Amino acid sequence: MFWTRDGEQLHHDVDHGEILPNHDGSFQMSVALNVSSFPAEHWGKYRCVFQLSGVKEDHVIVLDRAGIRTNRVAALALLLLAGVGLLVYRKWNGKKNTPSPASSAELTPLEGQH
Repeated sequence: MFWTRDGEQLHHDVDHGEILPNHDGSFQMSVALNVSSFPAEHWGKYRCVFQLSGVKEDHVIVLDRAGIRTNRVAALALLLLAGVGLLVYRKWNGKKNTPSPASSAELTPLEGQH
């Protein structure tokens, strides 16, 4: 598996991940391309090429913005989750520490009673 631009294999801005085994005897691997190093209008020139043993034709995928997962999306989702979690915590914690009217009356002495 490798990345190409205009048909030429890329070596810069490419991160070859580990080859990892799956439970069924197959394996998985990744080859990440740093897309921040070139303008989005050039993305159509980039291809991810899969060469499989025993298969005559390569499987080629064109770089497409819609299929890209970025750290920005993950950071935004994490920030959103943290915000919702904080709101839920404050609401739950506020109800827990607010005394009920019955318990307030029990703790406050009435005028004339000591």
